[in-house]
Amino acid sequence: MRNIFVFIFLLLFSGNLISQTFSINGTVSGYNLSNVYLMSILGEKQKIIDTAFSSIDGSFEFTLKKDFPVGMYAITAGPNQVIEILYNKENIRFISSGTGNDGNVQIIESVENLIWYDYLYLKALNQYKMEVIESILVNYPPDDDYFTISKTKYQQLQDLITNRSMELVKNNPKTFASRLILVDKPNFAPSELNDLEKQEYLIKHHFDNTDFTDTLILRSNTLTSKIVKYLSLHQRPGLTQQQLEDRLIIAVDSVLTKAVVEQQVYEAVVEFLIKGFETIGFERGLEHIAEQSQLDELCVNSERKAELENKLELIRKLSIGKIAPDFYVKDIKGKTVTLSEIDSEKTILVFWASWCPHCIEIMPVLQEFYNSTTRDKLEIIAISVDANEQDFLDAIKSHGLNWTNIAELKGWNGLTVEEYGIAATPTIFILDKDK
Repeated sequence: MRNIFVFIFLLLFSGNLISQTFSINGTVSGYNLSNVYLMSILGEKQKIIDTAFSSIDGSFEFTLKKDFPVGMYAITAGPNQVIEILYNKENIRFISSGTGNDGNVQIIESVENLIWYDYLYLKALNQYKMEVIESILVNYPPDDDYFTISKTKYQQLQDLITNRSMELVKNNPKTFASRLILVDKPNFAPSELNDLEKQEYLIKHHFDNTDFTDTLILRSNTLTSKIVKYLSLHQRPGLTQQQLEDRLIIAVDSVLTKAVVEQQVYEAVVEFLIKGFETIGFERGLEHIAEQSQLDELCVNSERKAELENKLELIRKLSIGKIAPDFYVKDIKGKTVTLSEIDSEKTILVFWASWCPHCIEIMPVLQEFYNSTTRDKLEIIAISVDANEQDFLDAIKSHGLNWTNIAELKGWNGLTVEEYGIAATPTIFILDKDK
């Protein structure tokens, strides 16, 4: 009988452990009687993972299961009201004015967030003071007493940020917050260096405290922010576009060399750089990453690795100077169009959609240009990502698009759309006579 009792007790006790939950309780001004969203943060990517409804005073609660991942999360009820919190298997309680300013978040319960917000307050306040003093140092003559006082105060603020940051890390070595502080903590160059020397010093020491083997920091935006700052350090006044691109490529090589020590980190960094360079149209950077990628040397064949390898292969295939992928597609008149057989000095491929407002803006401009040339000089092939045939046909008629019009009517899954890696409209390729 006693053995049965012990068995039942252990079963109940273990069941309670398994079902243990934690909670996030917040009260935010302006969040009253509205949906409040909990979002995961993975680098620059954010995803809604839970929704709560706030009370009349702006209070809300999220319940988290025991296996809820450690990481940085965002709480928001609108685009201008985002509060970042750290979760590491503990209850979290806070209040906020909801303005989106870190200084307006008061942590009531949560060791991780007390540490993190202590650091954020310290950094924000003292960096603001430093910015004010910088204007004095720039405009005051160096031999003025006030210049010397300001320079001393500036150095004291730097020391305060550095010393307090490292104190928080030292006193809380096993926390998630301390790992993020090490990555995020700003570096300062010695004051006796000139501006160029300071820039080179900051470049050299930028990642001194960043552990690229720590996969947990991927569950925050600290590493991607650190990389953006590193790339920006390579800018200099007076550089030509070519010189700036050369320096950025050197910076990319440095980042990837550091990141390759851990596969998950390397994959995340490659993905981040690709998306960033695609956004700003840095073709040389994309091609360089594709050519220098070490993905094939990594051991684990992860799903992300396969996706990135496909993406990099597409970048190589579509890079400037390469022959555009050929295609054989029927246009709206039923005529087969073969790209390689088009005999024109220039060919413009336009990937568009009837529902895309930017496409509708540029189509009349392209049409006017098209009408002003002859077909031996220019051919335009417009490939729609529409899935609805009538919407596609109505748009062509409405805008008088009399060039070669193609629509596979499979949305983003059309063969030609996939062959060219189209992820946004409008996307335009300009091809010479050799395509």
